[in-house]
Amino acid sequence: MGLLTTILPLFALIALGFAALRGGYVDPGHTRPLGDFLMKIALPALIFDAVTGLPPGDALNWRFIGAYAAGSLVAFGAGLVIARRVMGFDMAAGAMVGLGMSGSNSGFMGYPIALGVIGAGAAPMLAQAMVVENVLMIPLALALSARVGNTGRAAGLQALRGVFANPIILALLAGLAFSLAGLALPGVLSDAVGMLAGVAPPIALFVLGATIAQLPMSGVRANAGVIVAGKLVLHPLAVLAALWLTPGIDGLVLLGGVIFAASPMMSVYPLFGARGGIEMLSATALLIAVLASFATLSLWIAGVGRLAGA
Repeated sequence: MGLLTTILPLFALIALGFAALRGGYVDPGHTRPLGDFLMKIALPALIFDAVTGLPPGDALNWRFIGAYAAGSLVAFGAGLVIARRVMGFDMAAGAMVGLGMSGSNSGFMGYPIALGVIGAGAAPMLAQAMVVENVLMIPLALALSARVGNTGRAAGLQALRGVFANPIILALLAGLAFSLAGLALPGVLSDAVGMLAGVAPPIALFVLGATIAQLPMSGVRANAGVIVAGKLVLHPLAVLAALWLTPGIDGLVLLGGVIFAASPMMSVYPLFGARGGIEMLSATALLIAVLASFATLSLWIAGVGRLAGA
């Protein structure tokens, strides 16, 4: 019952966003500005606020980052191989299948759920998970999706340049600079950043629901089911194994890492999928993953929570 009381309100916010848009109460055109507010202002404020309150060594836990990256690369590689050898996709589509299996919706879904389950420790883990996603997984998928040759190299360089223009990464770097220098924001600014950080989780879940409401309700396809299974089962399993084998990882970090990995793929996944010509497939996979994640996340939280003694 305790787990349900933690999970149910979060999925209720997703359902509220879905119903508000489907019922016409919220205009579909409002979803994009809310998403921009989250990605460019609220989530960067959350990450900056979390990182400045930690010693530099805790803000970037390289053991966690390394293990999370290793598990994500395993899921990505599995997705790429399955897409190429089983589904018959080309490299561009295969890279996007791999991203669907390994790139979580950490900001909009992973963090609110982790916050409800493990508390304040979820904030630095959000920053670390997003480092893996924005510095490694997304640039890797974009580079491979451009196939080979000069175009591929140009896409890789463009992806790397995008890393350092990403508000999330800039907020992390700014927070680390403040932490290293022993600086703190003035009280008024600190309160403002804290307020922005506080609104991020509920708005993120509402926007996710509204985004899902705009996806095409196409039929369930076998390929979509494979992507969903890779994301909700293989990715958290690979991250769990990597974290379990990494020295110095405590129970709460283990549980938090699995929660982030077990979250559905990022809400912009259909846009990435379009680069590989699988926009409809990626949209279908995202829709199924969000619906299925209520059950799978509950099972992961219960099982890993007992395993980790958290």
